[in-house]
Amino acid sequence: MPTPFFVLGIGGTGMRCIESLIHLCAMGMFDDTDIHLLALDTDKNNGNFSRLKEVKEAYCNAKGSKEADRVALSNTFFSANLKYYEFSPNYEQKSTFRAVFGYDDTHYHNREEADLADLVFSNNVQNFNLRHGYRAQTHLGSMMMYHSIIEAAQSPRDNDLKRFLSRLTTAAQNGQPRVFILGSVFGGTGASSIPIIPQAISRAAGIMSNGVANVLSNAYFGSTLLTAYFTFKAPTGSELSNQKVIATSDKFALNSQVAMMFYNDDKTVASTYQKFYMLGTSGLDWDPMQKQSDRITETITGGEQQKNDSHYIELLAACAALSFYRMDESQLKDNKTQNQTDYMYRAISDTGKLDFQDFVGKDMAKDFAQRFGMLIAFSLFCNGEDNFVESVRSGDQKEIQEFTEMDVTQVTNLRNYFNLFFVKAVGDTLQEGWLRQLHRSAGGGDSFLFHAALFSPTSFRELMKYDWNDKLYRNEGVGKDNKYSKTGILLNKSKFDPFKKTLISVRDDSQKQAWNQISNKGEQLYKLIFDTLAKLYKFN
Repeated sequence: MPTPFFVLGIGGTGMRCIESLIHLCAMGMFDDTDIHLLALDTDKNNGNFSRLKEVKEAYCNAKGSKEADRVALSNTFFSANLKYYEFSPNYEQKSTFRAVFGYDDTHYHNREEADLADLVFSNNVQNFNLRHGYRAQTHLGSMMMYHSIIEAAQSPRDNDLKRFLSRLTTAAQNGQPRVFILGSVFGGTGASSIPIIPQAISRAAGIMSNGVANVLSNAYFGSTLLTAYFTFKAPTGSELSNQKVIATSDKFALNSQVAMMFYNDDKTVASTYQKFYMLGTSGLDWDPMQKQSDRITETITGGEQQKNDSHYIELLAACAALSFYRMDESQLKDNKTQNQTDYMYRAISDTGKLDFQDFVGKDMAKDFAQRFGMLIAFSLFCNGEDNFVESVRSGDQKEIQEFTEMDVTQVTNLRNYFNLFFVKAVGDTLQEGWLRQLHRSAGGGDSFLFHAALFSPTSFRELMKYDWNDKLYRNEGVGKDNKYSKTGILLNKSKFDPFKKTLISVRDDSQKQAWNQISNKGEQLYKLIFDTLAKLYKFN
């Protein structure tokens, strides 16, 4: 049976971290794993939420259109089997604390409770719209999120949260599953939820199992402590007046400091988590909505318009989840027995250049570089007019006829995934995806993992002419020697010819028949392409 791994992404930052984690899965970094992903946010219409669902849908359907037929695999692209769930507290009818709390009725029947609410929460905090999150009001958010989870568990209706908890409960009864939480400590929803999530989901699971399940005792918990790393437009006076409360980026650094003090001092939190990963950047100069500044003139508190560009720190957070998943159990067991937590961090070179080991450590750097680079190459071979996967499925490659029964929807979803992963061609122009946004967030040039020229093309034609066979990796560090030569006559040299020739060779190699053991035709082809690129780029 594949190993189950449970991941919760909380708030807008958590959504983007899950997005990065899905891209790690596409690279094949979570081999032979069933990953249960719970996206948890108060703002169900958030643009980051919708983009995450796009990436998830493309990934899952690239594995196959039928969920029951998708399985976890090893040493291939899209190796993890993702099971996705989402949960948002219901603030549609009652959208303020006063409404949820029943303040007027409580004030009449139980004056002491109303007075306590007035003492803890200002009038503005009691009256702002909760549908766009908790707006850095963590004292409010922790209480609201905890009770929302409990209410969902008590509900007679089925919901995604209950389905997620049911899978976690089963895993906790059969072993010691690992649960990882992705989110920030400087905003609202994530900062509010990280301290209470282990206790909340454990109590919820106990309610659902009539007290049989004890997730808190049996599971290992880890989380990111993601500090401030971006800024955004400050609200105007009229916006503050209308919205009651708006989280402002000028308070993010202070919020981060206070959060670190809390996690260092609070014994309850330390006893529920076994690992914390402290992450952040040295500055707050990243504007995640810079590309949209010409059409957005107001401060966005949530909703469809809040679709922040991705940042490399979110990939670092996803790699923290990978580290937690791969960690020797003895370390986690000792911490759990002693009711203590370890704080992990990773220092990045003063040069400003990000290396593969910055994300995954020295031991995994080569494997990460290989799988990341090969996924880029795969995307480029399938992102042109001559989409290789589609040409194979349609039978246009006369020497490759084994995959004509591949489901055409897999081709469509694979293409959709690569559009979101790297770039999307819109006519002859390029619309940047996740990878290009990460490169920009790292400062551009040669600061981010791969050859600077890979990110230079501004048109689809330029991109297709780029020599990714030779200039995929930078000329230094891991990957500098991993390249292959084009073949062809004179000026007509092609990246495709050696790719196709090598694929046929790998296909026919009696010692390389792992692809033929996979039942799904599309995934057979992905495995064959994985082994082909590994051989071409000399990673074998």
